[in-house]
Parts: sequence; C-alpha cells; structure tokens
Amino acid sequence: MLKRTLQEFVLEYGWWYDPVEPSSKIPTGTPQECHKNATDLVMVDDTLVYCEGYALYESGSQPTLHAWVTDGHGRAIDNTWPKPGVAYAGVPFKSAFISLTALKNRAMGSVLDDWQNNCPLRGQLGDCPDVWLDLRGRGKERLGK
Repeated sequence: MLKRTLQEFVLEYGWWYDPVEPSSKIPTGTPQECHKNATDLVMVDDTLVYCEGYALYESGSQPTLHAWVTDGHGRAIDNTWPKPGVAYAGVPFKSAFISLTALKNRAMGSVLDDWQNNCPLRGQLGDCPDVWLDLRGRGKERLGK
C-alpha cells in the first residue's frame, strides 16, 4: 500500500541543489537516460552521490522527474541535459541501494517511481531512510522543513 505520493516523498526527504556546469571530467550522458547517466557517474566516482527528484530545464517549464549527481557541496551535476537546468530538488541515495534496485529490475530506472516493485519508497521502505538515504549528498537547504 502506498503511503505517500512522489511529491510528498521528495518534500519529506529532499533538498534544493544549485545547478552547475559539469566539469570537463564528467562525460556527457545519453539524452533521455538520466537515471542511467547518473548511476554510471556514481559507479566510477565514489565521491559523487546519486540524486533523484524534480528539475526544471528552463524558466517556465514544468517540473520533470529527473536524476543527477551531487558532489557533497549542494551542487547538481547533470550530464543528461545539454545545459544545466534552472532548479533541482531531490533526494540523495546510497549507491548500494541504486545498484541493488537496478539489479532487481534488470534496468536502471527511477527509484522513486519503481513501479516494477510496487513503488517501495512510497510505502514502508520510505520510512527506513537508513537503508537508502545518503546524507553525504545533502543539498543547500531542506525542502519540506
């Protein structure tokens, strides 16, 4: 049974992140594959933290379910979009949790909208942040507090 919506989950556990230009060390990802692109980055650099939530590509656009990485200093590093978005609000996840979810699903997709497993973060698993929350990746300011 789902206890919360995607938006409620992000508000409860999420942070604001400052958009930045990726450094030249960050490879450009494949368009429309943000979850895979962010996962690939954290697998090769353990100083980066996978984040998932909502982002705005440009002013006036609609919030989009999106994934990026952060460097532990509240910065959103997005290697999917051709330029950084204007706003990022999301939750930092442990790499092990991201990897296990991808293995279970045999694909890299959204952990927030994990419909293959009945959206566990929106249910009981969402009440167990010790399992999935990586506070090394916290942003500049909490969303819902």
